[in-house]
Amino acid sequence: MESDFEVVIIGAGVIGLAIASQISENHNVLVIEKNERFGLESSSHNSEVIHAGIYYPLNSNKHLLCIKGNQLIYDWAKQFSVPHLKIGKIVSATTDSSLTALEDAWELAQSSGANIKKINKNILNKLKLNLNITDGFFSIDSGIIDSASYLNSLEFVARNNGTIFGYSSKVIEIEKINSGYKIVLQNNDDSIGTVICESIINAAGHGSPSIAAMIGYPLDGGTDSMPILEQVINKGVYFDIINNNINKLIDYLLYPVPDNEENMQDYISAFGGLGIHVTKSVNGTMKLGPDSEWIDEKNLSYINDGKRLEAFYRAGKLLIPRLKVDDLSPGQVGFRSRIKTKDEQYPDFLIWQDENYIHLGGIESPGLTASLAIAERVNDFFSD
Repeated sequence: MESDFEVVIIGAGVIGLAIASQISENHNVLVIEKNERFGLESSSHNSEVIHAGIYYPLNSNKHLLCIKGNQLIYDWAKQFSVPHLKIGKIVSATTDSSLTALEDAWELAQSSGANIKKINKNILNKLKLNLNITDGFFSIDSGIIDSASYLNSLEFVARNNGTIFGYSSKVIEIEKINSGYKIVLQNNDDSIGTVICESIINAAGHGSPSIAAMIGYPLDGGTDSMPILEQVINKGVYFDIINNNINKLIDYLLYPVPDNEENMQDYISAFGGLGIHVTKSVNGTMKLGPDSEWIDEKNLSYINDGKRLEAFYRAGKLLIPRLKVDDLSPGQVGFRSRIKTKDEQYPDFLIWQDENYIHLGGIESPGLTASLAIAERVNDFFSD
C-alpha cells in the first residue's frame, strides 16, 4: 500500500513543531494535532524561561540538550524576530539553612559547562535592599522568550517547507502494516479518516503513552531493552504579580534553593520541580510559580481556582519582603509529564527509536529550551 506521507508527527506542541521545522526540509511530513491549533497545552502554559542547563545530572539528556538548545533557541529567536531577552537568573539562598543547597547547586552548575558567576558583596548588598537574599550566583545565559511567537515561527517554517497540518484530528487507532503504519483519525465533525505513513514520531506530550499503546508497546517496559513509556503528571500553579512597583524591583529571574536540603537534584526529582520562584515575561510582567502537585487525573483543567493564594503569598514574601497579598492574582496552570521510573532512576527525557517509530516521553522542563536540540537528534535518526 502506497504511503500518503513519509513521516507523521503526532502532536503540535513545541517538540512536534520543532521536529517538523527540521525534518520537513528533506521529508514529506504530516503533523496531526487533536486540538484546533498548535501549542494549546504544556507549550503555552509554562514559565517561558530559556534555561542554561545548570540543574541537571551531567551528561543526561536534559543537561546536554538544554546546553545545546540554549544557544540554538537564542539564534532562532534572532533569525525569526521572536521576542526574547537574555536577562539572566539569580540562584539564591534566602536563609543560612539553604546555604548548603546553594553550594550544591553552584558545584553542579560549575560542572555543567554553563556560564555562571558568583555575586560579589557590593551587588549582594544592593539586592538586599529589595530582596531577601543571603547569598547567590548568577546564570548569565538564562533568559525569557515569547513562547507564542516561538511556536508561530516553528509552524511557519514547517509550513514553508511543505508540512501539512491536520488540526482537530484525534488518533483513535494505529495499525502496523508492512513497513509502515495505518493511522485512523476522528475529525471534529466526527468523520473518520485514515492516513498511511512510513514512520511515526510520537510527540503527543501527555498523550504519548496512549499512542504507544495503540501500536502495541507495553507501557511498563516489558523487557530490559524496552524503556518505560508510562508517565506521571505534575500540576503547577502560577500567580501573577500585578503591582508594577513590585515588578520594577527585579530585572532578572529569581530562583531560590530549598531550605534544609543538601542535594538539589534529589529535591527536584522528589518535588517535581524547583519550587516557587520569580519569573519575568518579555512584556515586563512578573509571576510566581509554579508549585508542584502530583496528580492522577486524566482530564487536565487549566483553570486556576485561586485556592493557593495564601501559600503563594507566603512563598513570595520570603523572596520579596514588600509583597502584599493584594499584589497577587491567579495566573496560569501548567502540567508536566515525567517518565515513570523504577529503583530511584533519574527521570530523564526519553528519546527512543524502534525501527520506524520514535517516541518522545517525559519532555518536561527544560523542554522548551531544548526543543531545537531535540529536533536535531530526531532528525539524525533519519540521516543514519
